[in-house]
Amino acid sequence: MSPSSPPSSPSPQARTRSRPARQLAVFSIHSTIFLSLISLRILNAVSVRTFFQPDEYFQSLEPAWNLAFGEGYLTWEWRHGLRSVAHPMIFAGLYKAIAYICNALYISPSQQAEVIVIAPRILQALFAAMGDWATARLAGRLWGSDVGWISLCISLGSAWQWFCGVRTFANSLETVVTAVALSVWPWTWATRDRNGPGTDRGELRLSLLMAAVACILRPTNIMIWGFLGAFALWNCGTKRAILVAEATWIGASVFLVNALLDNAYYGEWTFPPLTFLKFNVLQSLSVFYGRNDWHYYLSQGLPLLLTSFLPVALYALYTSIRTWSTFSPAFQLATTVLGVVGMYSAIRHKEVRFLYPLLPMLHVLSAKTLQDLKWSIKTKNRILAGMILLNLPIAYYTSLVHQRGVVDVIEHLGNTSSEWKSVGFLMPCHSTPWRSSMRTTEAGKDMWALTCEPPLDLPKEQRAAYLDEADEFYKDPRAFVERYIGEGKKYAWPERLVAFEVLENIGGDGYEVCWRGFNSHWHDDWRRKGDVVVYCRRDAGEIV
Repeated sequence: MSPSSPPSSPSPQARTRSRPARQLAVFSIHSTIFLSLISLRILNAVSVRTFFQPDEYFQSLEPAWNLAFGEGYLTWEWRHGLRSVAHPMIFAGLYKAIAYICNALYISPSQQAEVIVIAPRILQALFAAMGDWATARLAGRLWGSDVGWISLCISLGSAWQWFCGVRTFANSLETVVTAVALSVWPWTWATRDRNGPGTDRGELRLSLLMAAVACILRPTNIMIWGFLGAFALWNCGTKRAILVAEATWIGASVFLVNALLDNAYYGEWTFPPLTFLKFNVLQSLSVFYGRNDWHYYLSQGLPLLLTSFLPVALYALYTSIRTWSTFSPAFQLATTVLGVVGMYSAIRHKEVRFLYPLLPMLHVLSAKTLQDLKWSIKTKNRILAGMILLNLPIAYYTSLVHQRGVVDVIEHLGNTSSEWKSVGFLMPCHSTPWRSSMRTTEAGKDMWALTCEPPLDLPKEQRAAYLDEADEFYKDPRAFVERYIGEGKKYAWPERLVAFEVLENIGGDGYEVCWRGFNSHWHDDWRRKGDVVVYCRRDAGEIV
């Protein structure tokens, strides 16, 4: 062939041979990345040693433990049907499967206990890796592979993701499921993009299925799909009937399955989201667990969620909204974020983790904005690396240092379970994990703790003066002990007594310190300041 001759095209046989090779190469790359994400999140799971919020245990692992083994602390929400059993059932199935396999393989009870305690975190690590992958896929699908890689780096470098992503909150799984739904959302319909790839019916159904599951996990997730669904319906034109039909039958199917699960658990037909609305909104019982200023999510929630990525995220929201185009995916995502934050701000009880499902959207918007900056690639890479590096000490301190004593004390009690039969916790309610986190398979332990159930039966005008059990104790510890603790009273003096350092010598002469663990350098709740202390009983004693 002469130098001026055009290169000949490959033969059909060569093209046939090269296509599987390319597919194999792409599969290998994707598999390597995903397995790396799983490995990183498993490392993340086993390295988190601190306490965040009680719901991590008492709205997931404890109901699951109760389902699987007949023990476990059930809070008032489970006795009044405010929670769906769908989320705890995942971990209950995991507990049952592990117990069956360990028994079949004759694994010792101590080893079985170790596996059972860590298994939910490992499972959540797999979910978290899926969330990282879905976030990157969403960004890559909307704005190209470079934005996808940036969003993956942001997700992996997020201190909040490291701190919260592998915890067994319903919010954590809700975030993953939301990210997966967004990654396969019919964006070509929602943005009326005629040049983009067509919407696959299987991906459409997967997206709607994941959206419905997210709403089961946390009913408030419906706000996200209310905004995105409205954009899709407005823009999809002739596809509107298909979208409505698919959403109707998939949503109805998911809610029916969930209703059957809740009926099997509660023994009657119940609809937890409606009961949740009745108690927490109509009766305003959620404010019993705290109320915040209207600007909480702006002044604290988003900064905690985004840390060093906050400036880029805010600029991303500004530039996305400024386009004012309902066909722009950035505008749709930014409108959803701002709309959901605004609706949450109208509710008096606020927690930063309620915004967690918005984080994948904020990450992809931040990645797009960073990529669009008219700066050199080197400068943008340095900025990205700097933001990630700023997250490392935050992730370390929150995951390994702050509030670790309340987790360590449960591990200590599990390791020494053969030495005691009863334990009491004189702490604010739900200050520690419970039975599902204790590394022992021994049953029949007598464990009690102060409660903080809301005033379910009191009229609104009497609720201001209501004190729960924990409040009553801290108001006058001596009077509480004389009234409630002792022979023939509500609580018997236990063999082990657990309290924070501020209640030094709570057991009087009848107890001596037998374990002390660091908990935090500071705490915004004076009742939780100082070390966590375990007192071992010597003989009957009175508080001094």
